[in-house]
Amino acid sequence: MSLFYKIAGLTIQTEDHFLEADRKHLACYQVEPTEAPDMVFTFHLNCTDITLPEHTLVADVNKRHWCITKDGGYAFYDQIPEISDRIYNAMVTDSAFRNVELWLCPSEVLGLSEDQRPYNLIHEMLCYALLLHQGMVFHGSSIAVNSQGLIFSAPSGTGKSTHTGLWLKHVPGTAMVNDDKPIIRMEADKPFLYGAPWSGKNSIHKNVRVPLAAIIFIERATTCALLPMDPMEAVWQILDAVRKPALPVLAEKNMDLVAKLVENLPIYLLRCDISEDAVRAAKQALRGL
Repeated sequence: MSLFYKIAGLTIQTEDHFLEADRKHLACYQVEPTEAPDMVFTFHLNCTDITLPEHTLVADVNKRHWCITKDGGYAFYDQIPEISDRIYNAMVTDSAFRNVELWLCPSEVLGLSEDQRPYNLIHEMLCYALLLHQGMVFHGSSIAVNSQGLIFSAPSGTGKSTHTGLWLKHVPGTAMVNDDKPIIRMEADKPFLYGAPWSGKNSIHKNVRVPLAAIIFIERATTCALLPMDPMEAVWQILDAVRKPALPVLAEKNMDLVAKLVENLPIYLLRCDISEDAVRAAKQALRGL
């Protein structure tokens, strides 16, 4: 049976190979079937001998091989040389990421007691497809305040989820959008924030779309101040917060989108402790919220 989901404006058709917990994460994004989905996923499970179409290798990053196929599409495959030269996972797609086929080895080969690969690999392929639709997945904790979006980003452990929790506690009209991997899309040169089911260990997310008012990078300090970020510094900070694809065409789309965000969106540095004072500092700079 095929299931249909709409995530960040893209309709996805897939077979149901999800764990129960993953199925629950996806539930609020489920939509009625459509004859023209944006992405169609086809899974081949328990594959013991995975072969690829004719291709040219572009990059090898952390055991992931990035390839261009002879027909102009893309292939991604995983090997663990320490174990064998076999291919363990493979994803093959056309150039528009409309039709994606995935071949997965048996879960026991990788020692997986719970196999989240269908759920996680759909997320990965969606990350790349979004770049062709002026969108990207962003590492950060995101909220909507009076129907305006904010993303707080920082290295893991810095306190971005704690900070958004303070907004939920102290600022009326605040709602969580996604606590780990929200989606940004440019629409008519205006940035919008979307919820998505992939949301880190806390799995806090909502299926919403709101205008994105600002991205705020958090830096620990003993006093609280929100400062406009230098555009070049903003570029580097955003690049650290998004997936960096190895395929040249996707890397170019990624850079173009980063440049548009810096051009069309306020980017701030918030030096703060984890207190209500940090919320006050941010609110003073974002008077429209």
